Amino acid sequence: MARLIPAYLEDNTPPGERDVFNMIAGGPNEWVVIHSLDLAPWNRGLRTEIDFVLIIPDCGILCIEVKSHLNIIFDGERWNPPEIKRSPFKQASDGRFTFYRHLRELAPQFCTIPIVHLCIFPNASFNLHPNLSVSQWEIMDVRSFRAFKDSSDFCNDLKRRILASIDADINLTRLASPLSDGQVQAIVGFCVPVQLHSPSDREEINLREREIERILRVQQKPVLQLAEVNDRIIVFGGAGTGKTLIAMELARRRAESGERVALLCFNQLVGQWMKWKMAQIKPELPNLIVGRSIQVMAELTGVDIPLNPNKDFWDIDLPMDLEQKLTDPDLRITAPFDYLVLDEAQDVLARPSIWGCLTQLIEGNLKNGKYALLGDFDHQVLGEREALRQALDTLIHEAKPSKWKLLENCRNYSIIGETAVRLSGFEDKVYTGYMRQGGSIANYNIDFYSTEDEQAHKLSILLKEFKQHGYRPEEITILSFLSAETCVATNPILKGFNIRPEWQQRHFIHYCTVHAFKGLENKVIILTDVSANETASNRDLFYIGMTRATESVRVLCTDTFKDSLLRWLVTGGFTHV
Repeated sequence: MARLIPAYLEDNTPPGERDVFNMIAGGPNEWVVIHSLDLAPWNRGLRTEIDFVLIIPDCGILCIEVKSHLNIIFDGERWNPPEIKRSPFKQASDGRFTFYRHLRELAPQFCTIPIVHLCIFPNASFNLHPNLSVSQWEIMDVRSFRAFKDSSDFCNDLKRRILASIDADINLTRLASPLSDGQVQAIVGFCVPVQLHSPSDREEINLREREIERILRVQQKPVLQLAEVNDRIIVFGGAGTGKTLIAMELARRRAESGERVALLCFNQLVGQWMKWKMAQIKPELPNLIVGRSIQVMAELTGVDIPLNPNKDFWDIDLPMDLEQKLTDPDLRITAPFDYLVLDEAQDVLARPSIWGCLTQLIEGNLKNGKYALLGDFDHQVLGEREALRQALDTLIHEAKPSKWKLLENCRNYSIIGETAVRLSGFEDKVYTGYMRQGGSIANYNIDFYSTEDEQAHKLSILLKEFKQHGYRPEEITILSFLSAETCVATNPILKGFNIRPEWQQRHFIHYCTVHAFKGLENKVIILTDVSANETASNRDLFYIGMTRATESVRVLCTDTFKDSLLRWLVTGGFTHV
């Protein structure tokens, strides 16, 4: 992620500048982007503001002027709309030369750095006819800007335009070598007096959150388009590929079209979270049913759920009661959904009794119904894998759904995703790439302890550090390899942190088991009580747990497991013992 100065936008920032800001934010780590640089008076006592100044170490400096208007016209004499008082191209060029004069005066050693300009119209088409004043690479209109699939494409195009501008100007030459970190910081330092203010840790966190939201929108598009022309689809994807957000958007669109839609999942906590999120949609969608699949089916069929169900209730007793209820012809007419969106589908298909009941609630059943199933059918399976394989094979053979595979991780930084895959021991390649730029060793670390009190003390230090770095309590989740009752989070040493179970809402640090948190995410994940053996099910916990983090992961592991863990980090796959 590029370094943004400041790392936030004012409330009155024009929408076009917001769009450009968000695209540049995903640029390379070494880029520095200064927004709204207000230069001191130079010409006739007038101040000059440059919308964006990009310091790109291997190319030079780019000054960008952004016009957010939907329609921009020049009739040969005047610009329209009338609030555009002068040529945007002249404005961009003047900003560039004013910046160059200031920099040359303050730091003559930088006078050979190529400085060029660009004018961006993010919302307007602008046809540039052959002329003597403006080159094609100095203008980007809505058609070009909206065609970029992500920040990487956009930033690569900016570099292309910079080099084209340098090559076309006899007064400029390409950099002989990239600017050093010290040189970049020196240039930034000359701009410091005219910055709005230095970004806080909190502002940096908020910016990264907005970048994730933008990436998720990009990831959603092809799946939503596939669902528009196919009644039945299956979406395959590993952790962090955006399946849950896609499921929610698809359910919303279907419900708004008037269909009776069920948005279901296997995990109770995910079901509660989705229900809460979808309740925020205004106006409300009364034809949208959201929640945990087994619980929703019980409510629809009138099966009573005891206050304290025994361990066999959900997997044995309840499915039997549902089967009996579904023999009622009247219920079979009134209960079915027009469209089913099933997240974590692998965990439902791995339970034949639950899956069998659910298919009876799809209008048209398995073969002719309308539905979208989203899941990680390879790496995150809570149930019998053989049962899952058989159910999936039957589904594909009988219903012939369209299939889509999500291969790019859009949640995690690569250092977290790749470490999670390595620790899990997966033989196959889970991701083809990571859509989020940035991330470093600071986002991930493992520490070891010998006693439970030592682990609690180390956890207290981590919680204090993340608080100092701007994270709110609810943005930190402690995930245990053990049961919630035996988690280190319940240690009296941590009493002052007011840590609560995940199911308790409000502004607390929460704790949970890794399995129960599957399907959810948080900015900071701390894995605790790590003392697993080398079985596949235990190694899966690393993959499930670590990939919950959108920002940082910390692992607290027992000394007795240290050698095995370090070996996995080096060798990856399983060591047979």
